[in-house]
Amino acid sequence: MPKRYEELKSQLPVSRLSIDVLLALRVLYDKPESEVELRQQIAELSRDPSKLELGYRSEWEAYVLRELVLDLKQYTQRSPAAFIDSVLSRIESLKNNNPDYKAYKQQVSETMSAHDRTTPLFPTPWRQQLMMLLLPVTTVKPLKPAE
Repeated sequence: MPKRYEELKSQLPVSRLSIDVLLALRVLYDKPESEVELRQQIAELSRDPSKLELGYRSEWEAYVLRELVLDLKQYTQRSPAAFIDSVLSRIESLKNNNPDYKAYKQQVSETMSAHDRTTPLFPTPWRQQLMMLLLPVTTVKPLKPAE
């Protein structure tokens, strides 16, 4: 992976996302080989809610970060704005149309309330969080044909 993508990975603030936005990105970038793993993790939350903060969150952050950078590499010939618009529209579609995401979100919400969290589940609007996450993408320069 070129150095600029490694630098970008260090700049993307996935740890500042609320759990619902992180979950949406995790579902968005889910692949068939990791789909079963996510489904199992969500199911385990009903038995052990502490796993969300003790392990799954960091796993999801790493997964989303890796997949986000790989996704960005596919957009090297387009503007960063086109990439950001693409992610925003896919997330919006996922929120409205993906039954797996809705079921996962319900389970995570129940986990959070069962775990008696004092911080709100939805602290800031989705778009604001996603823009905060994706803004560093604008610093990536397009690849030249020789790279």
